[in-house]
Amino acid sequence: MDNPLVSVIVSSYNHEKYIEKCIASIVNQTYKNIELIVVDDGSHDNSRAILERLQKQHGFFLECQSNSGLAKTLNKAIRNYSHGKYIAGCGSDDYPTADRIEKQVKYLEAHPEYAMVCGKAHVVDGNGKPLDMRIIDPVADPVKSLQFESLIERNPIPASTVMLRKDVWEKCGGYSENTLIEDLDMWLKIAHDYKIGYINEYLAYYRWHGENISCRTADMCRAVWHILLSWKDRVHPAFARRMSARKSACFFSVLARLHKKEALQYLKWSVGYRYFDSYMLVNYLKGAGKLAFYWGKGYKTWN
Repeated sequence: MDNPLVSVIVSSYNHEKYIEKCIASIVNQTYKNIELIVVDDGSHDNSRAILERLQKQHGFFLECQSNSGLAKTLNKAIRNYSHGKYIAGCGSDDYPTADRIEKQVKYLEAHPEYAMVCGKAHVVDGNGKPLDMRIIDPVADPVKSLQFESLIERNPIPASTVMLRKDVWEKCGGYSENTLIEDLDMWLKIAHDYKIGYINEYLAYYRWHGENISCRTADMCRAVWHILLSWKDRVHPAFARRMSARKSACFFSVLARLHKKEALQYLKWSVGYRYFDSYMLVNYLKGAGKLAFYWGKGYKTWN
């Protein structure tokens, strides 16, 4: 009872360069009452062979399947194979600090009012070298930054630092299998009905190697936009209008350099919501500047 079981879930896909470091960092945690569940989601590199070797060495649960997608794989692993009180995830290219699980279990056991806890993540390259890049926005305020209203506008939660209560995950219906960013969708579900805790320490290493899903800028914006629309009728109309206007202005700025056609569509939507503030003005100016500058430099692809 003093050391509740933690189910650590790894969905592996084409990360032969990184999966061994990921697995070693989990099995060598200072907290020992864990079950490691690894599902290889149809990798076509050498990941499966590496995992089979590591499974014989460490005895964790391993299943290899045809490709099903991240969200569906996570749902299957948690629903069918996990037995823990807590669920902790880790990308197969990322890896936790040695005491991540210990610190998070201690936090959640001491704070039953929190459904989930997260922390900070170092950003490293493919070789594990620290990068001086702001890939993940910092948690500005440990309370306000993790409330629903703030999360729906800006997500500062690194998925590789999250531990959540399994019963809460079940009540939220598991991960959505209809979005590219199932983690944000889940954080919003939790934040809407529960409290999210924060440990102001580094708990994981997030690899930035150029093949991350987050590199697909237009797809990510599209996925966030659909998540916002799914909440439109469940929040106050004034908040929904503000949220949609600000986010569409932001996406106009983000996409203006390389995805001009989509950027202009978001610009049109932002004006249509009949809301305006200084945040939107800054993004309008940034987006307009990108359109003008990169068009003049020969960036004439209106993708």
